[in-house]
Amino acid sequence: MRSSEFLVFISFFLYFCSTCMIKPEESHETILPWLYLTLAVLGLPTNGIVLVDLWRSERTPTIIFTLNIIISDLLMCCSFFFRIAYYKENTNWQSGTPACNAAELIIFSCFYINLYCNMCFLLWTSINRYTTVVKPGYALFQVFKQTRSCWILCFSTWLIVITVVGASMGVKLRLQINGTCFDQVVNSYVFYQDQFNTIHCLGVSAFFFILCLMLVSYSLLVFHLQKVRGGSLVGVGYGPGGGLKVRRKILASVIMFVLCFLPYHVQRINLLTSEHENCQVEFRIKMCTIFIAALSCCLHPVLQLVFRSCLILQHWMSEQSSDTFKFCTEFSVINRSNSTEVIQKTRSSNTNYNHGVNYITHFRVCTTFLRREIQAIFKYFTQLAYIQHFKALNIIHFKCDF
Repeated sequence: MRSSEFLVFISFFLYFCSTCMIKPEESHETILPWLYLTLAVLGLPTNGIVLVDLWRSERTPTIIFTLNIIISDLLMCCSFFFRIAYYKENTNWQSGTPACNAAELIIFSCFYINLYCNMCFLLWTSINRYTTVVKPGYALFQVFKQTRSCWILCFSTWLIVITVVGASMGVKLRLQINGTCFDQVVNSYVFYQDQFNTIHCLGVSAFFFILCLMLVSYSLLVFHLQKVRGGSLVGVGYGPGGGLKVRRKILASVIMFVLCFLPYHVQRINLLTSEHENCQVEFRIKMCTIFIAALSCCLHPVLQLVFRSCLILQHWMSEQSSDTFKFCTEFSVINRSNSTEVIQKTRSSNTNYNHGVNYITHFRVCTTFLRREIQAIFKYFTQLAYIQHFKALNIIHFKCDF
């Protein structure tokens, strides 16, 4: 019995010696806490402002999906404080302690839930935009257009992602090794990497599947706008230049998705295919890609604030346009009244002076009339040029809900 235990110990020892061990780096203890603290300081107030603004808005499908993204980002920002504590104390905490287990559970659960929930919500948003414009009457896509079904879809997304992540974290916490908390969190993946290959494959497959569906939805949407407007890319109901603004918003969504989420999943592919000859370099790359993915919790609210400011500016410019129309109406009335005044004064002068021409009075009346006309025309074109200037900057007539 003792000989078999000794053989097991020897085999585990040889496996331990042949496996690439990752060591803590001082830069992670000094730099990463400040970076994540910056994300928390920026992300919490911006997400809070957007959350309050969206909560007061009408519950359209786009607002519902965006609201769930912001809630997910707030949870991610709150987990940054546990991540900061982990980077500061990971070599001081022992593996298996309550502090280490709680930090690992909160950090990675919030990260993966935020990552895959946001990917799904962005996919639902792209399908909703495609359905609204291209297939408004298609029965299969009605779930993305009704408020109640959108809430059910979001709840189902949360439930599925939380279940999968919770099961994965349960497996992870059961596979522990002796040592520090850093060894429990990082090196346990090295020892039990075969146990997590299925999870990695599932995550990578889900990412590229969602990315392909988003690209297809947005490509068909842009092609439809191109086809409807015959090359001008002006969408129905989006005003002058609306198609260009739609393309810009689509481009911003796709770029943010690829920029934040693609590097991490490329790193996961490398983790699946690599022989781990230089695991320390792979660990550094993984830390960088995790930070890039965490940037999404700050980019989402910033984009929403930018789009919201466009909506406010659009409303203000609409009021200015209505004032200009009112002025043009008054301007035409003044023109008619001034013309009548000139005619009446000319007739009166002709009658009083026995059809003689009073050149001085006629000159004064004409001068007054021309001065008023010039002032009115100058004011009208000044306001018109002001509006056209904002239209040229593509910051009005922007449908933020789209």
